[in-house]
Amino acid sequence: METAPQIATPIPGADAADGHLFASLAPQRLFSMEGKVVLITGAAGGIAMGLARGFAAAGARLLLADYTDAVHERVAQFRAAGCEAHGLVFDVTDPVAVAAAVAEGAAVWGRIDVAINNAGVIVRTPFLQLSPEEWQKVIDTDLTACFLVAQQAARLMVKQGAGRIINMGSIMNHVSRPNLVPYVSAKAGVSGFTRAIAADLAGTGVTANALAPGYTITPFSQAADKDFNAFVSGWTPARRWGRPEDIAGAALLLASDAGAYINGHTLYIDGGFLSVTR
Repeated sequence: METAPQIATPIPGADAADGHLFASLAPQRLFSMEGKVVLITGAAGGIAMGLARGFAAAGARLLLADYTDAVHERVAQFRAAGCEAHGLVFDVTDPVAVAAAVAEGAAVWGRIDVAINNAGVIVRTPFLQLSPEEWQKVIDTDLTACFLVAQQAARLMVKQGAGRIINMGSIMNHVSRPNLVPYVSAKAGVSGFTRAIAADLAGTGVTANALAPGYTITPFSQAADKDFNAFVSGWTPARRWGRPEDIAGAALLLASDAGAYINGHTLYIDGGFLSVTR
């Protein structure tokens, strides 16, 4: 005898206030970040600008963090455009500095709803010439800093009963190129770390996910290399490099109510690069 399919029970009152069958699924509601506080590390960089613009457009308040005072210029830009923004200057590899900065950030608007681990460095050195110092620099900034910031933010979020942690990975956690040993190792670690903390934070209302961009145009990318630019554009099914704003939409998905059931996942934003790469 066949069993009747189980139908999900609607959330009581989900649309009652609107008196509309699908009002709660309106994109302007699902993707809204109105009043939410978003912390972005590495905030003086190119990808961070795309992220910050996307969250500002969705109504978020921004905590822009970097290790240099240059981040204050970016804060001024966003304030001039009508966005609430606050700057934090600290070293993401220093546990004491991270704890103090997260506490300072939380005190500005009373909470932190989203923490985006975007700070990163890259060293291009052949493996046989790679120094321990170069290795450690990349691991500390691209992986250990994710642990330090995520842990401090998650402690706040668990008390709030809700929060989102988003770690910046890379397609280099899945493929590799020569002379990138510490970077590839760190980004592979980011995906594993993200899955692990999603499991540890189960039932707290806090989710953890990673974004894995493909080749993206930033001041630190190799987009200015004519031959490499042509290779990436020709190989990628989208037939172009990524732009910082391409990453903003995916980040909004993971940070907003639209992504509430996405957890422990690494989302690739690569124009299809990995689909044609083995």
